[in-house]
Amino acid sequence: MDSIQKLIDTKEKSNQGGGEQKIEAQHNLNKLTARERVETVIDKGSFIEVGSLEGKNGGGVITGYGTVNGRLTYVFSQDYTSSGGSINLINSNKICRIMDMALKMGAPIIEIYDSVGADISEGVEVLGAYGKIIRKNAELSGAVPQIAVIAGACTGTAAISAAMSDFTIMVEHSGELYINSPDKIAEVEENYVNINMYGDAVSGSKNGTAQLTAKDDKEALEVARRLIDYLPSNTLELSLNTNADELSVPESALDEISKEKNYDIYEILNYIGDKDSLIEINGNHMKEVLTGLMKLNGITIGVMATDKIENNEGICIKAVDKLTRFAKLCSSYNLPILSIVDTKGFRIALDEERNGLALSASKLLFTLSEAKVPKVSLIIGDAFGSAYITLASKEAAFDITYAWPSARISIGEPEAVIKSIYKEEILSSDKPKDKEKEIIEKYGDEFTNPYLAAEKGIIDDIILPSESRIRLFAVIDMLQSKRVISYPKKHGSIFI
Repeated sequence: MDSIQKLIDTKEKSNQGGGEQKIEAQHNLNKLTARERVETVIDKGSFIEVGSLEGKNGGGVITGYGTVNGRLTYVFSQDYTSSGGSINLINSNKICRIMDMALKMGAPIIEIYDSVGADISEGVEVLGAYGKIIRKNAELSGAVPQIAVIAGACTGTAAISAAMSDFTIMVEHSGELYINSPDKIAEVEENYVNINMYGDAVSGSKNGTAQLTAKDDKEALEVARRLIDYLPSNTLELSLNTNADELSVPESALDEISKEKNYDIYEILNYIGDKDSLIEINGNHMKEVLTGLMKLNGITIGVMATDKIENNEGICIKAVDKLTRFAKLCSSYNLPILSIVDTKGFRIALDEERNGLALSASKLLFTLSEAKVPKVSLIIGDAFGSAYITLASKEAAFDITYAWPSARISIGEPEAVIKSIYKEEILSSDKPKDKEKEIIEKYGDEFTNPYLAAEKGIIDDIILPSESRIRLFAVIDMLQSKRVISYPKKHGSIFI
């Protein structure tokens, strides 16, 4: 056999992974192979493999680079058909090398997980293999986007690695994400039934570990491609600006919606943003607040919004933490932040205070204050007290604060404020309860109307709902060249 034919045969064998039988078994589980996943997520004909001949059958992982809609993107894909995609010294070095290349080139990386875990035959050395990958996750965090696709098993230390990514997409029915195995859980949990109690896509999306879910491999990889279209390649680039998409409905519809008591926040966002451009992040986790990426006249922005329908009891600790993580993501990749506010405040509950509500709120406000990206708040309903300060205040965090005519702004819960100011008059009345109701009705609008806040300079302008899109785009476009001088320090001392 001549040398050329030998190379062709060797590469063909390597491309087969674990062989035809194991590939067929993968397909029978409605899963793509590692190579098929790469070919699906990377532009056709653009993939260049790196380290294809390292180890047996590529060492159990495919690594390389290509383009996603023309933009340089790196990828690694664990090959379950080859020794179950188990982590060993060879494939961990391949993974770390491709992560290094992504960091040096300033390009995003897509990480596709499908592995039985560590190769125990390598003994304690495999701990070092995991450790190197985790360190690279930390180095890349906030520097270049990391998108993890959980297409199969991702357990133990690998689950920590995946969770360190900026976005984690779990495939329904086949994705598994947990640290402790079902067997270990069964030893300590009397009511344990099966993995679906904690390690699948549904539970992952509800507890916030998985930001997005997909019905199968192809949909998950399409979501990853769409995210690449919304994100800058690295932390040194500005928010991505593409051609503006058309509006889904006339802007004038917002004027009517603003009068509704129980509006749909998704409807409002669809009117403000480009047509069908919202990618909701952590949509199944803590629904009283919404976080997502959206296009506004072609510019990618990060949206934080309180959902009035879901938010009847106020914002709880876990919802605050959801907002904090998202704000940190936007800050890392220069994504302008739009905060849409309609909430009575933080949840009033003894357990919330005992569990550190003040600390969680401080983390969110610190993150927003420290973020140097353009930050605009739009008050469309209630904004009271500490919730106003945290989510809308230009003195505390935001560059510009707008309000709709329907906004209600107050130093605290309006009824409590009014009762405190007119306490003596209420108590001296023959019928205190009736007097209290009369005074609240008389002074309610006076204490909350946005015109008073505008007169005092607390908000920058009151705008018509129908002009929200054009005004928000204009101010975010203006703020794109924003520069902030920081005092020398390593970082703040508030733990996040």
